[in-house]
Amino acid sequence: MNPKNGEVPLEYRDVASKTYVEEQIKANPSVIKKIPTERGLAEHFNVSRTTVKKALHCLMLEGYLFDNGKNLECSKAFEINMLKMSSLSEEVKQADNAQIKIKVISNKIITMPAELRIFFGSNEHLTRIIRQRVLGEVPLSYEITYLSSQKFKKLDQMDLNNVSLYQFLKDRYHLVPSHGREEITYEVVTKDKATYLQLIEGTPIYKVSSYSFDINFQPFEHTVQYLVGNQFRYHLSAKNIFDYGKKYK
Repeated sequence: MNPKNGEVPLEYRDVASKTYVEEQIKANPSVIKKIPTERGLAEHFNVSRTTVKKALHCLMLEGYLFDNGKNLECSKAFEINMLKMSSLSEEVKQADNAQIKIKVISNKIITMPAELRIFFGSNEHLTRIIRQRVLGEVPLSYEITYLSSQKFKKLDQMDLNNVSLYQFLKDRYHLVPSHGREEITYEVVTKDKATYLQLIEGTPIYKVSSYSFDINFQPFEHTVQYLVGNQFRYHLSAKNIFDYGKKYK
């Protein structure tokens, strides 16, 4: 194929080299601190500066890297296992030995939202808990949890600040989550959530909807989490899938 309008066609070896650079940086993010220039990275990976520039650009678009105004830095992203049935705070703490603060914004009894009647299988009132998780001064999530107000009596009167909800349900109500499902989508943050997540309105974020069941296959909790997109990466491990399958045998 002949170049048009002075454009140079992207050859296979260029794509392969760019992918190689991206994979190497993902596998060893510290290389960005050790070798902060495009020229240095090109020499390190034995590729052209153009290849490095394209690889860095793609990594920035994916959220692996960001420009702090002086140089590039690796974005800190927590790896989250889907279907593990553990809280977000537990996942982050295991990944970074981090101290997560949980702030309760609202905790009250509400009428059953129409869209949740099928999941809960009733029209009873629910306890709705709205919380924010913060790591240091950095917001991690804004989340809304719905639980049966009959099954978890007086939960709306409890102080749930800095409390793992799953652990609290286990200790006080003797309930242990057995299995569940999660739906992950992207959406842009609206004004109300942007305030709590300290984001510009319209920024892409994760929306994670989870539906949890107890050992008797009864639904007990539904949560919607809104997460800053470049701070989390979700994945399924083979063990998660296997364990999840066993629960349904």
